[in-house]
Amino acid sequence: MCKTTMKIFINDEEIIIHHGAKVLDVVRAYYTQHGKKLPDKLSIVSDIYGNSVALDGELNECNHLFIKKPKTEKT
Repeated sequence: MCKTTMKIFINDEEIIIHHGAKVLDVVRAYYTQHGKKLPDKLSIVSDIYGNSVALDGELNECNHLFIKKPKTEKT
């Protein structure tokens, strides 16, 4: 039997997404779940080891990702 969804965690929150989704898909789902619009400039997304991941990167069941908040610019 082929699974059609997978469970991914972003900032320790569970997101259920279609199997075959990319990092950008789950980031969109995360923002949608929080009722927010996807920002024009995306923050860095990293894995559980602190490595940056590409937005077109593949995901596996139970991946843990973290969206780093952008640093505010000082004027």
